[in-house]
Amino acid sequence: MTIEKKALIWIESIVLISLLLAYSWFTYQRNFIWKDDLSLWSDVIKKSPNKFRPHISLGKVYADTRQYDLAMAEFKEALRLNPRASKARNNIGSIYNEKRLFDQAITEYNEALRIDPSSKEALYNLGTIYEKKGQLDEAILYYQESLKVRPDYLLARYVLAKAYDQKGLIDVAISEYKKILNLAPDQPNAYYNLGLAYDKKGWLNEAVYHYQQALKLKPDYPQALSNLGIIYGKRGRFEEATELFKKALNIAPDDTITLFNLGLAYEELAKSYEQSASGGAGSEELIVKAIETYQKVLSINPDNIQARERIAKLKTMSK
Repeated sequence: MTIEKKALIWIESIVLISLLLAYSWFTYQRNFIWKDDLSLWSDVIKKSPNKFRPHISLGKVYADTRQYDLAMAEFKEALRLNPRASKARNNIGSIYNEKRLFDQAITEYNEALRIDPSSKEALYNLGTIYEKKGQLDEAILYYQESLKVRPDYLLARYVLAKAYDQKGLIDVAISEYKKILNLAPDQPNAYYNLGLAYDKKGWLNEAVYHYQQALKLKPDYPQALSNLGIIYGKRGRFEEATELFKKALNIAPDDTITLFNLGLAYEELAKSYEQSASGGAGSEELIVKAIETYQKVLSINPDNIQARERIAKLKTMSK
């Protein structure tokens, strides 16, 4: 191989390596720019400032981090570029909704619906405002309308069921939660809320089943653990109730309702020990635990009269 040919190969290799390095640096720069949504959409807008959709996306990023002034500026810019951008109207309404400026929010949502009558988000959001205002009938109507647009809109089904529950229409709420599970069988919240609805009706077997199903899907569900413990307590299964309350408190240690119920469970266990063949062995220790548990309630909520009364009663009995 001649010297000239060797030199040519060497030069080609240097050029190739340089190109590869340049390409790698370009890739690195793009990855760095796109390290998060804020960087991504800021970069897109910088390169395409007259497209309205990136402004909506950037506004949503700001809104999600509660930077409402910056979000509002992006949504308004989107509307300047495209006055028929219904999502921008809906998102402006949501900022007013968060600020509890309900009249302004309603105006924006209605404008979004004028542009796009099939906007399930605007219909849903109008429902949330009327629910906050205590106008449940109006809220229910808007939730129903959003579900006509999209029957598998789970969020709307949840809030619709909750609104029925608030109105005392438990059976209708149960029907809605069942529809959620038909659409998405892996929803622990739907199982929990079904359990809660059956609990309110006094159908404890059904409540237990649905709390247990919720816990199969979400073992660290403190409300399901606590409510299941309450039912076991009602049925005299105090040891099981105690364990469930403890598990719930490992997840939510400041839940005063669960703490109070744990104290009651200790008391009931102490009574059962006193009535057993062992002659009350261990009951004093349980009473001490009950008092300590009620004291934890008071450390979190000093105004809890029930906890204070239980402590006074137990101390009087132990004298």
